[in-house]
Amino acid sequence: MDVDNDLMRLAGSSKMRWLSVETLHCNVLALRRCNATSLHRELMVKQKQHFLWWMTAVLLLAAFFRLFAIQDVPPGLSQDEVLNADIVHFIRGGYNALFFREGFGHEPLYHYFSVPFQLLLGDNVLSIRLPAVTLGLLLLALTMRWVRREFGANTALFTGIGLAISWWPIIFSRIGIRPILEPLLLLLSVWFWPKRPFLSGLILGVSLYSYTGARILFLLPLLLAVYHLLTQKSRRTKQKNLALSAAIVLGMALLVSAPLFFTLQADPTLQQRVDQLDGPLKALLQGDAKPILQSMVATAGVFSFTGDPRWTYTLPQRPLFDWVTAVLFYAGLSIALWRWKQPAYATVLIWLGITLIPSAVTPQAPSIVRLIGALPVVYLLPSLAITAVINALKSAKEPARYKPIINNLLIIAFSLILLLNLGRTVRDGFIRWPQAETTRLNHYQTVLLDIARNWQENPTGNLVVAEAFFEPIDRDSLIRNLGADPQARWVQTGSGVAGAVVFPNGGNGRFYVPEFAPPAPDLLKLSGIDRLPSFRSQTQPSFAIYELPSTPPTLTTITPILLGDSISLIGYEIFPSQQTSPLVVYTLWRVEKQLPADLAAFVHLENLEQTIVAQHDGFDAASVTLQSGDTVLQRHVIDADQPLEPAGYTLYVGLYTWGNRQRLLSFDQKEDRFILAPLVIDEK
Repeated sequence: MDVDNDLMRLAGSSKMRWLSVETLHCNVLALRRCNATSLHRELMVKQKQHFLWWMTAVLLLAAFFRLFAIQDVPPGLSQDEVLNADIVHFIRGGYNALFFREGFGHEPLYHYFSVPFQLLLGDNVLSIRLPAVTLGLLLLALTMRWVRREFGANTALFTGIGLAISWWPIIFSRIGIRPILEPLLLLLSVWFWPKRPFLSGLILGVSLYSYTGARILFLLPLLLAVYHLLTQKSRRTKQKNLALSAAIVLGMALLVSAPLFFTLQADPTLQQRVDQLDGPLKALLQGDAKPILQSMVATAGVFSFTGDPRWTYTLPQRPLFDWVTAVLFYAGLSIALWRWKQPAYATVLIWLGITLIPSAVTPQAPSIVRLIGALPVVYLLPSLAITAVINALKSAKEPARYKPIINNLLIIAFSLILLLNLGRTVRDGFIRWPQAETTRLNHYQTVLLDIARNWQENPTGNLVVAEAFFEPIDRDSLIRNLGADPQARWVQTGSGVAGAVVFPNGGNGRFYVPEFAPPAPDLLKLSGIDRLPSFRSQTQPSFAIYELPSTPPTLTTITPILLGDSISLIGYEIFPSQQTSPLVVYTLWRVEKQLPADLAAFVHLENLEQTIVAQHDGFDAASVTLQSGDTVLQRHVIDADQPLEPAGYTLYVGLYTWGNRQRLLSFDQKEDRFILAPLVIDEK
């Protein structure tokens, strides 16, 4: 009727009388179609704008959870993070590799990605963790775009919120290690499948340079091709095209990843970590299926029943979801299974199944780091369930007066789920986990972060730091927490070593000692250090500060003996005075020049037949950190395996390097050991 009325008005117009009714009818319909198309286009633009605004809000929320207190959560740097920063430093110095040997074997892509951050920001905590933050936010943004394309805007929004506020994606976007790169590259490869197979295959091949777990991703295009071949039997042309696309993807991926596999084949010792994780597979090959079945069951339950058993990234045995969100996850999984004939849902199922494998076939399952490739689809599945509920309620034929009530109930329900997940993340991820003693003591170098902050507040004197067992990575961690090198001297103290104290050249030394590495009381006493520290932190683990005397202690003096043209023996002391075993011997050394990094001292107790009956080997001052003019007081505990016979003995001392067991010679190149003192062991 509206069209007829329009025609009558147009026909009555003097300007339009020459047109036929048929022509007028066509023009009106075309005008209306044009208006409808224009309105549809405007609606699509508005929907896209609304989605972009919501996406921006989600990204800002995600950025907050990834940047807030970034130096404190995780609580200090892990050794893996420091090692990654070392590799970046090596790359800047010209060291390049397709697979780095350091850290039991590392794929290189993340380290090369981190180079610009270290160049721009310096070698510090921020440049270590910002690459992961960047990749995590990029993963979230691309996941939302991909989900919107495949499943709609609402599902994309809910998926993005899940990724933004959940602890699993948050922790791997805060810690400066390489796994977060794997799901990003996998997502990009899926994005271009199957229409742009060359690009999809290129990215899939590159993903193998991101993380060890990515090696299983070759199965994805293969299984997708099998799926399409089985579901497109009536469309021969499409079958052939999909088979060709799969072949191109696999071929490109193999071509791109071939240099990596050739490198690993040429030197299998590069990937020691893989050998450490193949226990269940080896047991299966030997006929024992129990270990791999246990890993598979544990991995399958990670969403609601089980959790990662380690403290490294989360509270142990913490499932990925609370029970409410887990129900939504299983509902979304059921929806995907029900709609498996639709390619988008089949892709999600195949993706999830493949990325569960690295955890399911390795020990200590479930491992959330080895499950990292599943991140996008794991948070997509609950979103499918939420969207299904919304769509079902929208299509229901309730009276109009109930619509506002239902909408309000939906808003309340989803708000409660959001608050539940937020509270769980804050409680477990930002409070309980980083404050737990196991996290701070065994997995992160929290005490070095606390020492660095104390030193920044009071940056006076020469810094001496104790560790239970010194590694260069400890020194690097302190430097990166400070953002500068304080030229600290390092020593080993605690129950596992004899112990040493360094008196820096120029005096004014401040000695930082973690609670897990207390110096022996007699070492403190002989060093002239007060038994009670001048300060003890309230953090966990705590550390104590001792003020070092301005001059080294006075021991039994000897004519200085110069060894290796770099260090001199200037004194010694023997305890206890009754000369019974075990003996505690102190040697005093003055550094003359730069020392070998693997320097060690030996003290031998020999009988009259010049047979070694007891000895101590060790130099508990980190020689690589010592400077010319420093003085080292080294403690030696000499305890014989058997009670010593009453007789005369002689104490010998010398230095050598661990690597080649080569002793340092005296200045005249004639002697490599020296008599400290004769001893007589009586019957007492």
